[in-house]
Amino acid sequence: RNAGMVFSHLWATPGRGFRARLGAMDVDVVASAQEVLEIAEVEGQLRSSEPLPYTAGEVAYAHSKSDPARRLAARLAAKRAAVRLLGTGIGAQDLEVLPGAGGPPRLALSPRAQERLRQLGAQRVLVSLTHERRHAAAAVLLLRSGSG
Repeated sequence: RNAGMVFSHLWATPGRGFRARLGAMDVDVVASAQEVLEIAEVEGQLRSSEPLPYTAGEVAYAHSKSDPARRLAARLAAKRAAVRLLGTGIGAQDLEVLPGAGGPPRLALSPRAQERLRQLGAQRVLVSLTHERRHAAAAVLLLRSGSG
């Protein structure tokens, strides 16, 4: 379970970017991105006959809730933020936002996305999702173990 994995400290280090304390472990923030979008965009996607940028699992999870468009919008925001971080050759189909079992959501990466994560010098991805009536947002962090 990741329920106890929260940042207790986040600080800047000269020439090295940001460091954070995640539980009892220091980590370096390799990169971060945020995305905010209007839920109406996803509502339009759901009415369209175009292919959706979600996995079957994401769609099933969203439709098990009372507000599927909000759930999918938050997932789309996470995918867009992660795609920006991982760069060329990585798309929404390489990512799946999984619900956390009693904790925060997780971002599952395809083998291609995992390789890109390693190339960037990161070892982990953290994702945070939120939504309200009209907007959804996500933050994605690429992390590596701190070196002291």
